[in-house]
Amino acid sequence: MRTAFAAVLLAAGPAAAEECAAGADLAVTAADPAPVPAGGSTLLHPVVVNTGDAATTGPFTLYVHLPPGVFGTGTSPTGSCRTLPFGHTVACAFPAGLAPGAEVTAEVTVSVATGMEAGVLEGSAETDLAGDPTPEDDTARFAIVVLPAAPRATP
Repeated sequence: MRTAFAAVLLAAGPAAAEECAAGADLAVTAADPAPVPAGGSTLLHPVVVNTGDAATTGPFTLYVHLPPGVFGTGTSPTGSCRTLPFGHTVACAFPAGLAPGAEVTAEVTVSVATGMEAGVLEGSAETDLAGDPTPEDDTARFAIVVLPAAPRATP
C-alpha cells in the first residue's frame, strides 16, 4: 500500500509530494468549564494548536457550539470573535501565520438560561482550516454542568 501511495505521489510530481509531507495541522481542545447554576455564567477556554510542520497559510475560524438554553460571547487576544444569530455559536476568526507548535485561544462566557434544569449539557469547539490533513482532531467536546437551583429563602 505504501509503495502504491509513493508511486502516485511521484507520478503527480514533486509539488504534490511536498504538499503531502508539509503543512499546517490544527487540533482543538476545550476543557470543561466550571459548574454553573441556572441563570449564571462560567468561562470556557478552547485552544487551537498547530501540530503540523508549517505555518497556516490562510485564515481559520474556531467555532464554539452551545446547546439550547445556553448562550455565549467571546473574546480573543489574537482573533476577532462574534456571536452568531440565536446566540448558540461563537465564531472566532484568526489570521494566517499560526506557526508550528503555536496556539491561539478564546475566552467564551457561557451563560445558562434562568430556569434550566440541573444536569449535564454537551457543547463542542471546532476549527475549519481548509486542507487540514487530520480532521478527526479538529473538534473537541466539553460538558457544561448545570447545578441545582439554590432553595429560595423565605422572608
